[in-house]
Amino acid sequence: MSGVESASLSEVFSKIEPILSSKLKILQESVSNGFPNFLVEEPQENSILKELRKQAEDLGYSLVIRRAQEKKTLSILVVPKFRPQKADVKWNIALLFATIGTVFYAGYVSFEGNHLLNAIEYTLTLFAILVTHESSHYFTSKRHGLAASLPYFIPAIPPIGTFGAMIRAREPFKDRNQLFDVGFSGPFGGFVVACIATLIGVFTSPIKPIASVSNLSPLPFVPLLMLLVSDVVVKQNQVLILNPVAFAAWVGLIVTFLNALPTAQLDGGHVLRSFVSTRVHHTISLITALSLIVLSIFVIPSFLIMGILMLLLSAYGHPGSMDDYTRVSKSRKALLFLWVAMLALSLPI
Repeated sequence: MSGVESASLSEVFSKIEPILSSKLKILQESVSNGFPNFLVEEPQENSILKELRKQAEDLGYSLVIRRAQEKKTLSILVVPKFRPQKADVKWNIALLFATIGTVFYAGYVSFEGNHLLNAIEYTLTLFAILVTHESSHYFTSKRHGLAASLPYFIPAIPPIGTFGAMIRAREPFKDRNQLFDVGFSGPFGGFVVACIATLIGVFTSPIKPIASVSNLSPLPFVPLLMLLVSDVVVKQNQVLILNPVAFAAWVGLIVTFLNALPTAQLDGGHVLRSFVSTRVHHTISLITALSLIVLSIFVIPSFLIMGILMLLLSAYGHPGSMDDYTRVSKSRKALLFLWVAMLALSLPI
């Protein structure tokens, strides 16, 4: 983003200074990277900053709020309000239909029995999980007044048929609460549907004696939740043959686990960054990515590509929200217990 022209700097100062001085004590005014910058004392209440941000936005500006080097002071940079361009949905639609095709084909060729019915069950179940995940992101963004893209679904070859989906934030997060909500909502929404699919899938999948299955191809790992549910119905010397619904639930739980890891700008990275600084986020992000790579080398080889991708994305860091000073609310801190439980239950064993 380029700076403000010098001719209009005085105009910006004249508009913003009265707003800030009505609630905060201004210690210094300066120009930073071409933008007006105010050094102010910390407010008594965080609600003051939210009110000031709203007043600035009404005038067409956004406030980038950071802790300053001096104790109990803030730096407030005034930038033009971000106005996202009109979205082009052609790629979203094309990738959606391509992914429906690859998922349907994966369901058709990966299971015995009625191939058409298998493909339909697998496609509907997996898309129920993915669509819930992405729509949770999308509608949470809309609730906060944030522009977000429609989902980009990613096709892949069988047996899974997709690498999942993603949406793109089309403007910066305004505060840490928004960052937390958007990051938390997607995996949690998808996880709830994956839990339902796990119960339905496991209890309707065939159970056979191990001795009677000659061409058994065991899964490389099983999410903890699916393992716990399976233990209820599968006795010793028996094996559960996952039907399309159960296998879609397995995919959904793994997608949840990977997305919820505290790294880079994945959903778990958003949640982490909403609580910690850029430096702490960068450190934890690198440790998480390296741990996944080590896990892939010694235990789960299929995670190697994801681990390398996380490592590369971690190098870019996380910008956080525009108001990086205001802390996350207490109610959201309580939701961290749900986040940890979700990670644990989707953990591959």
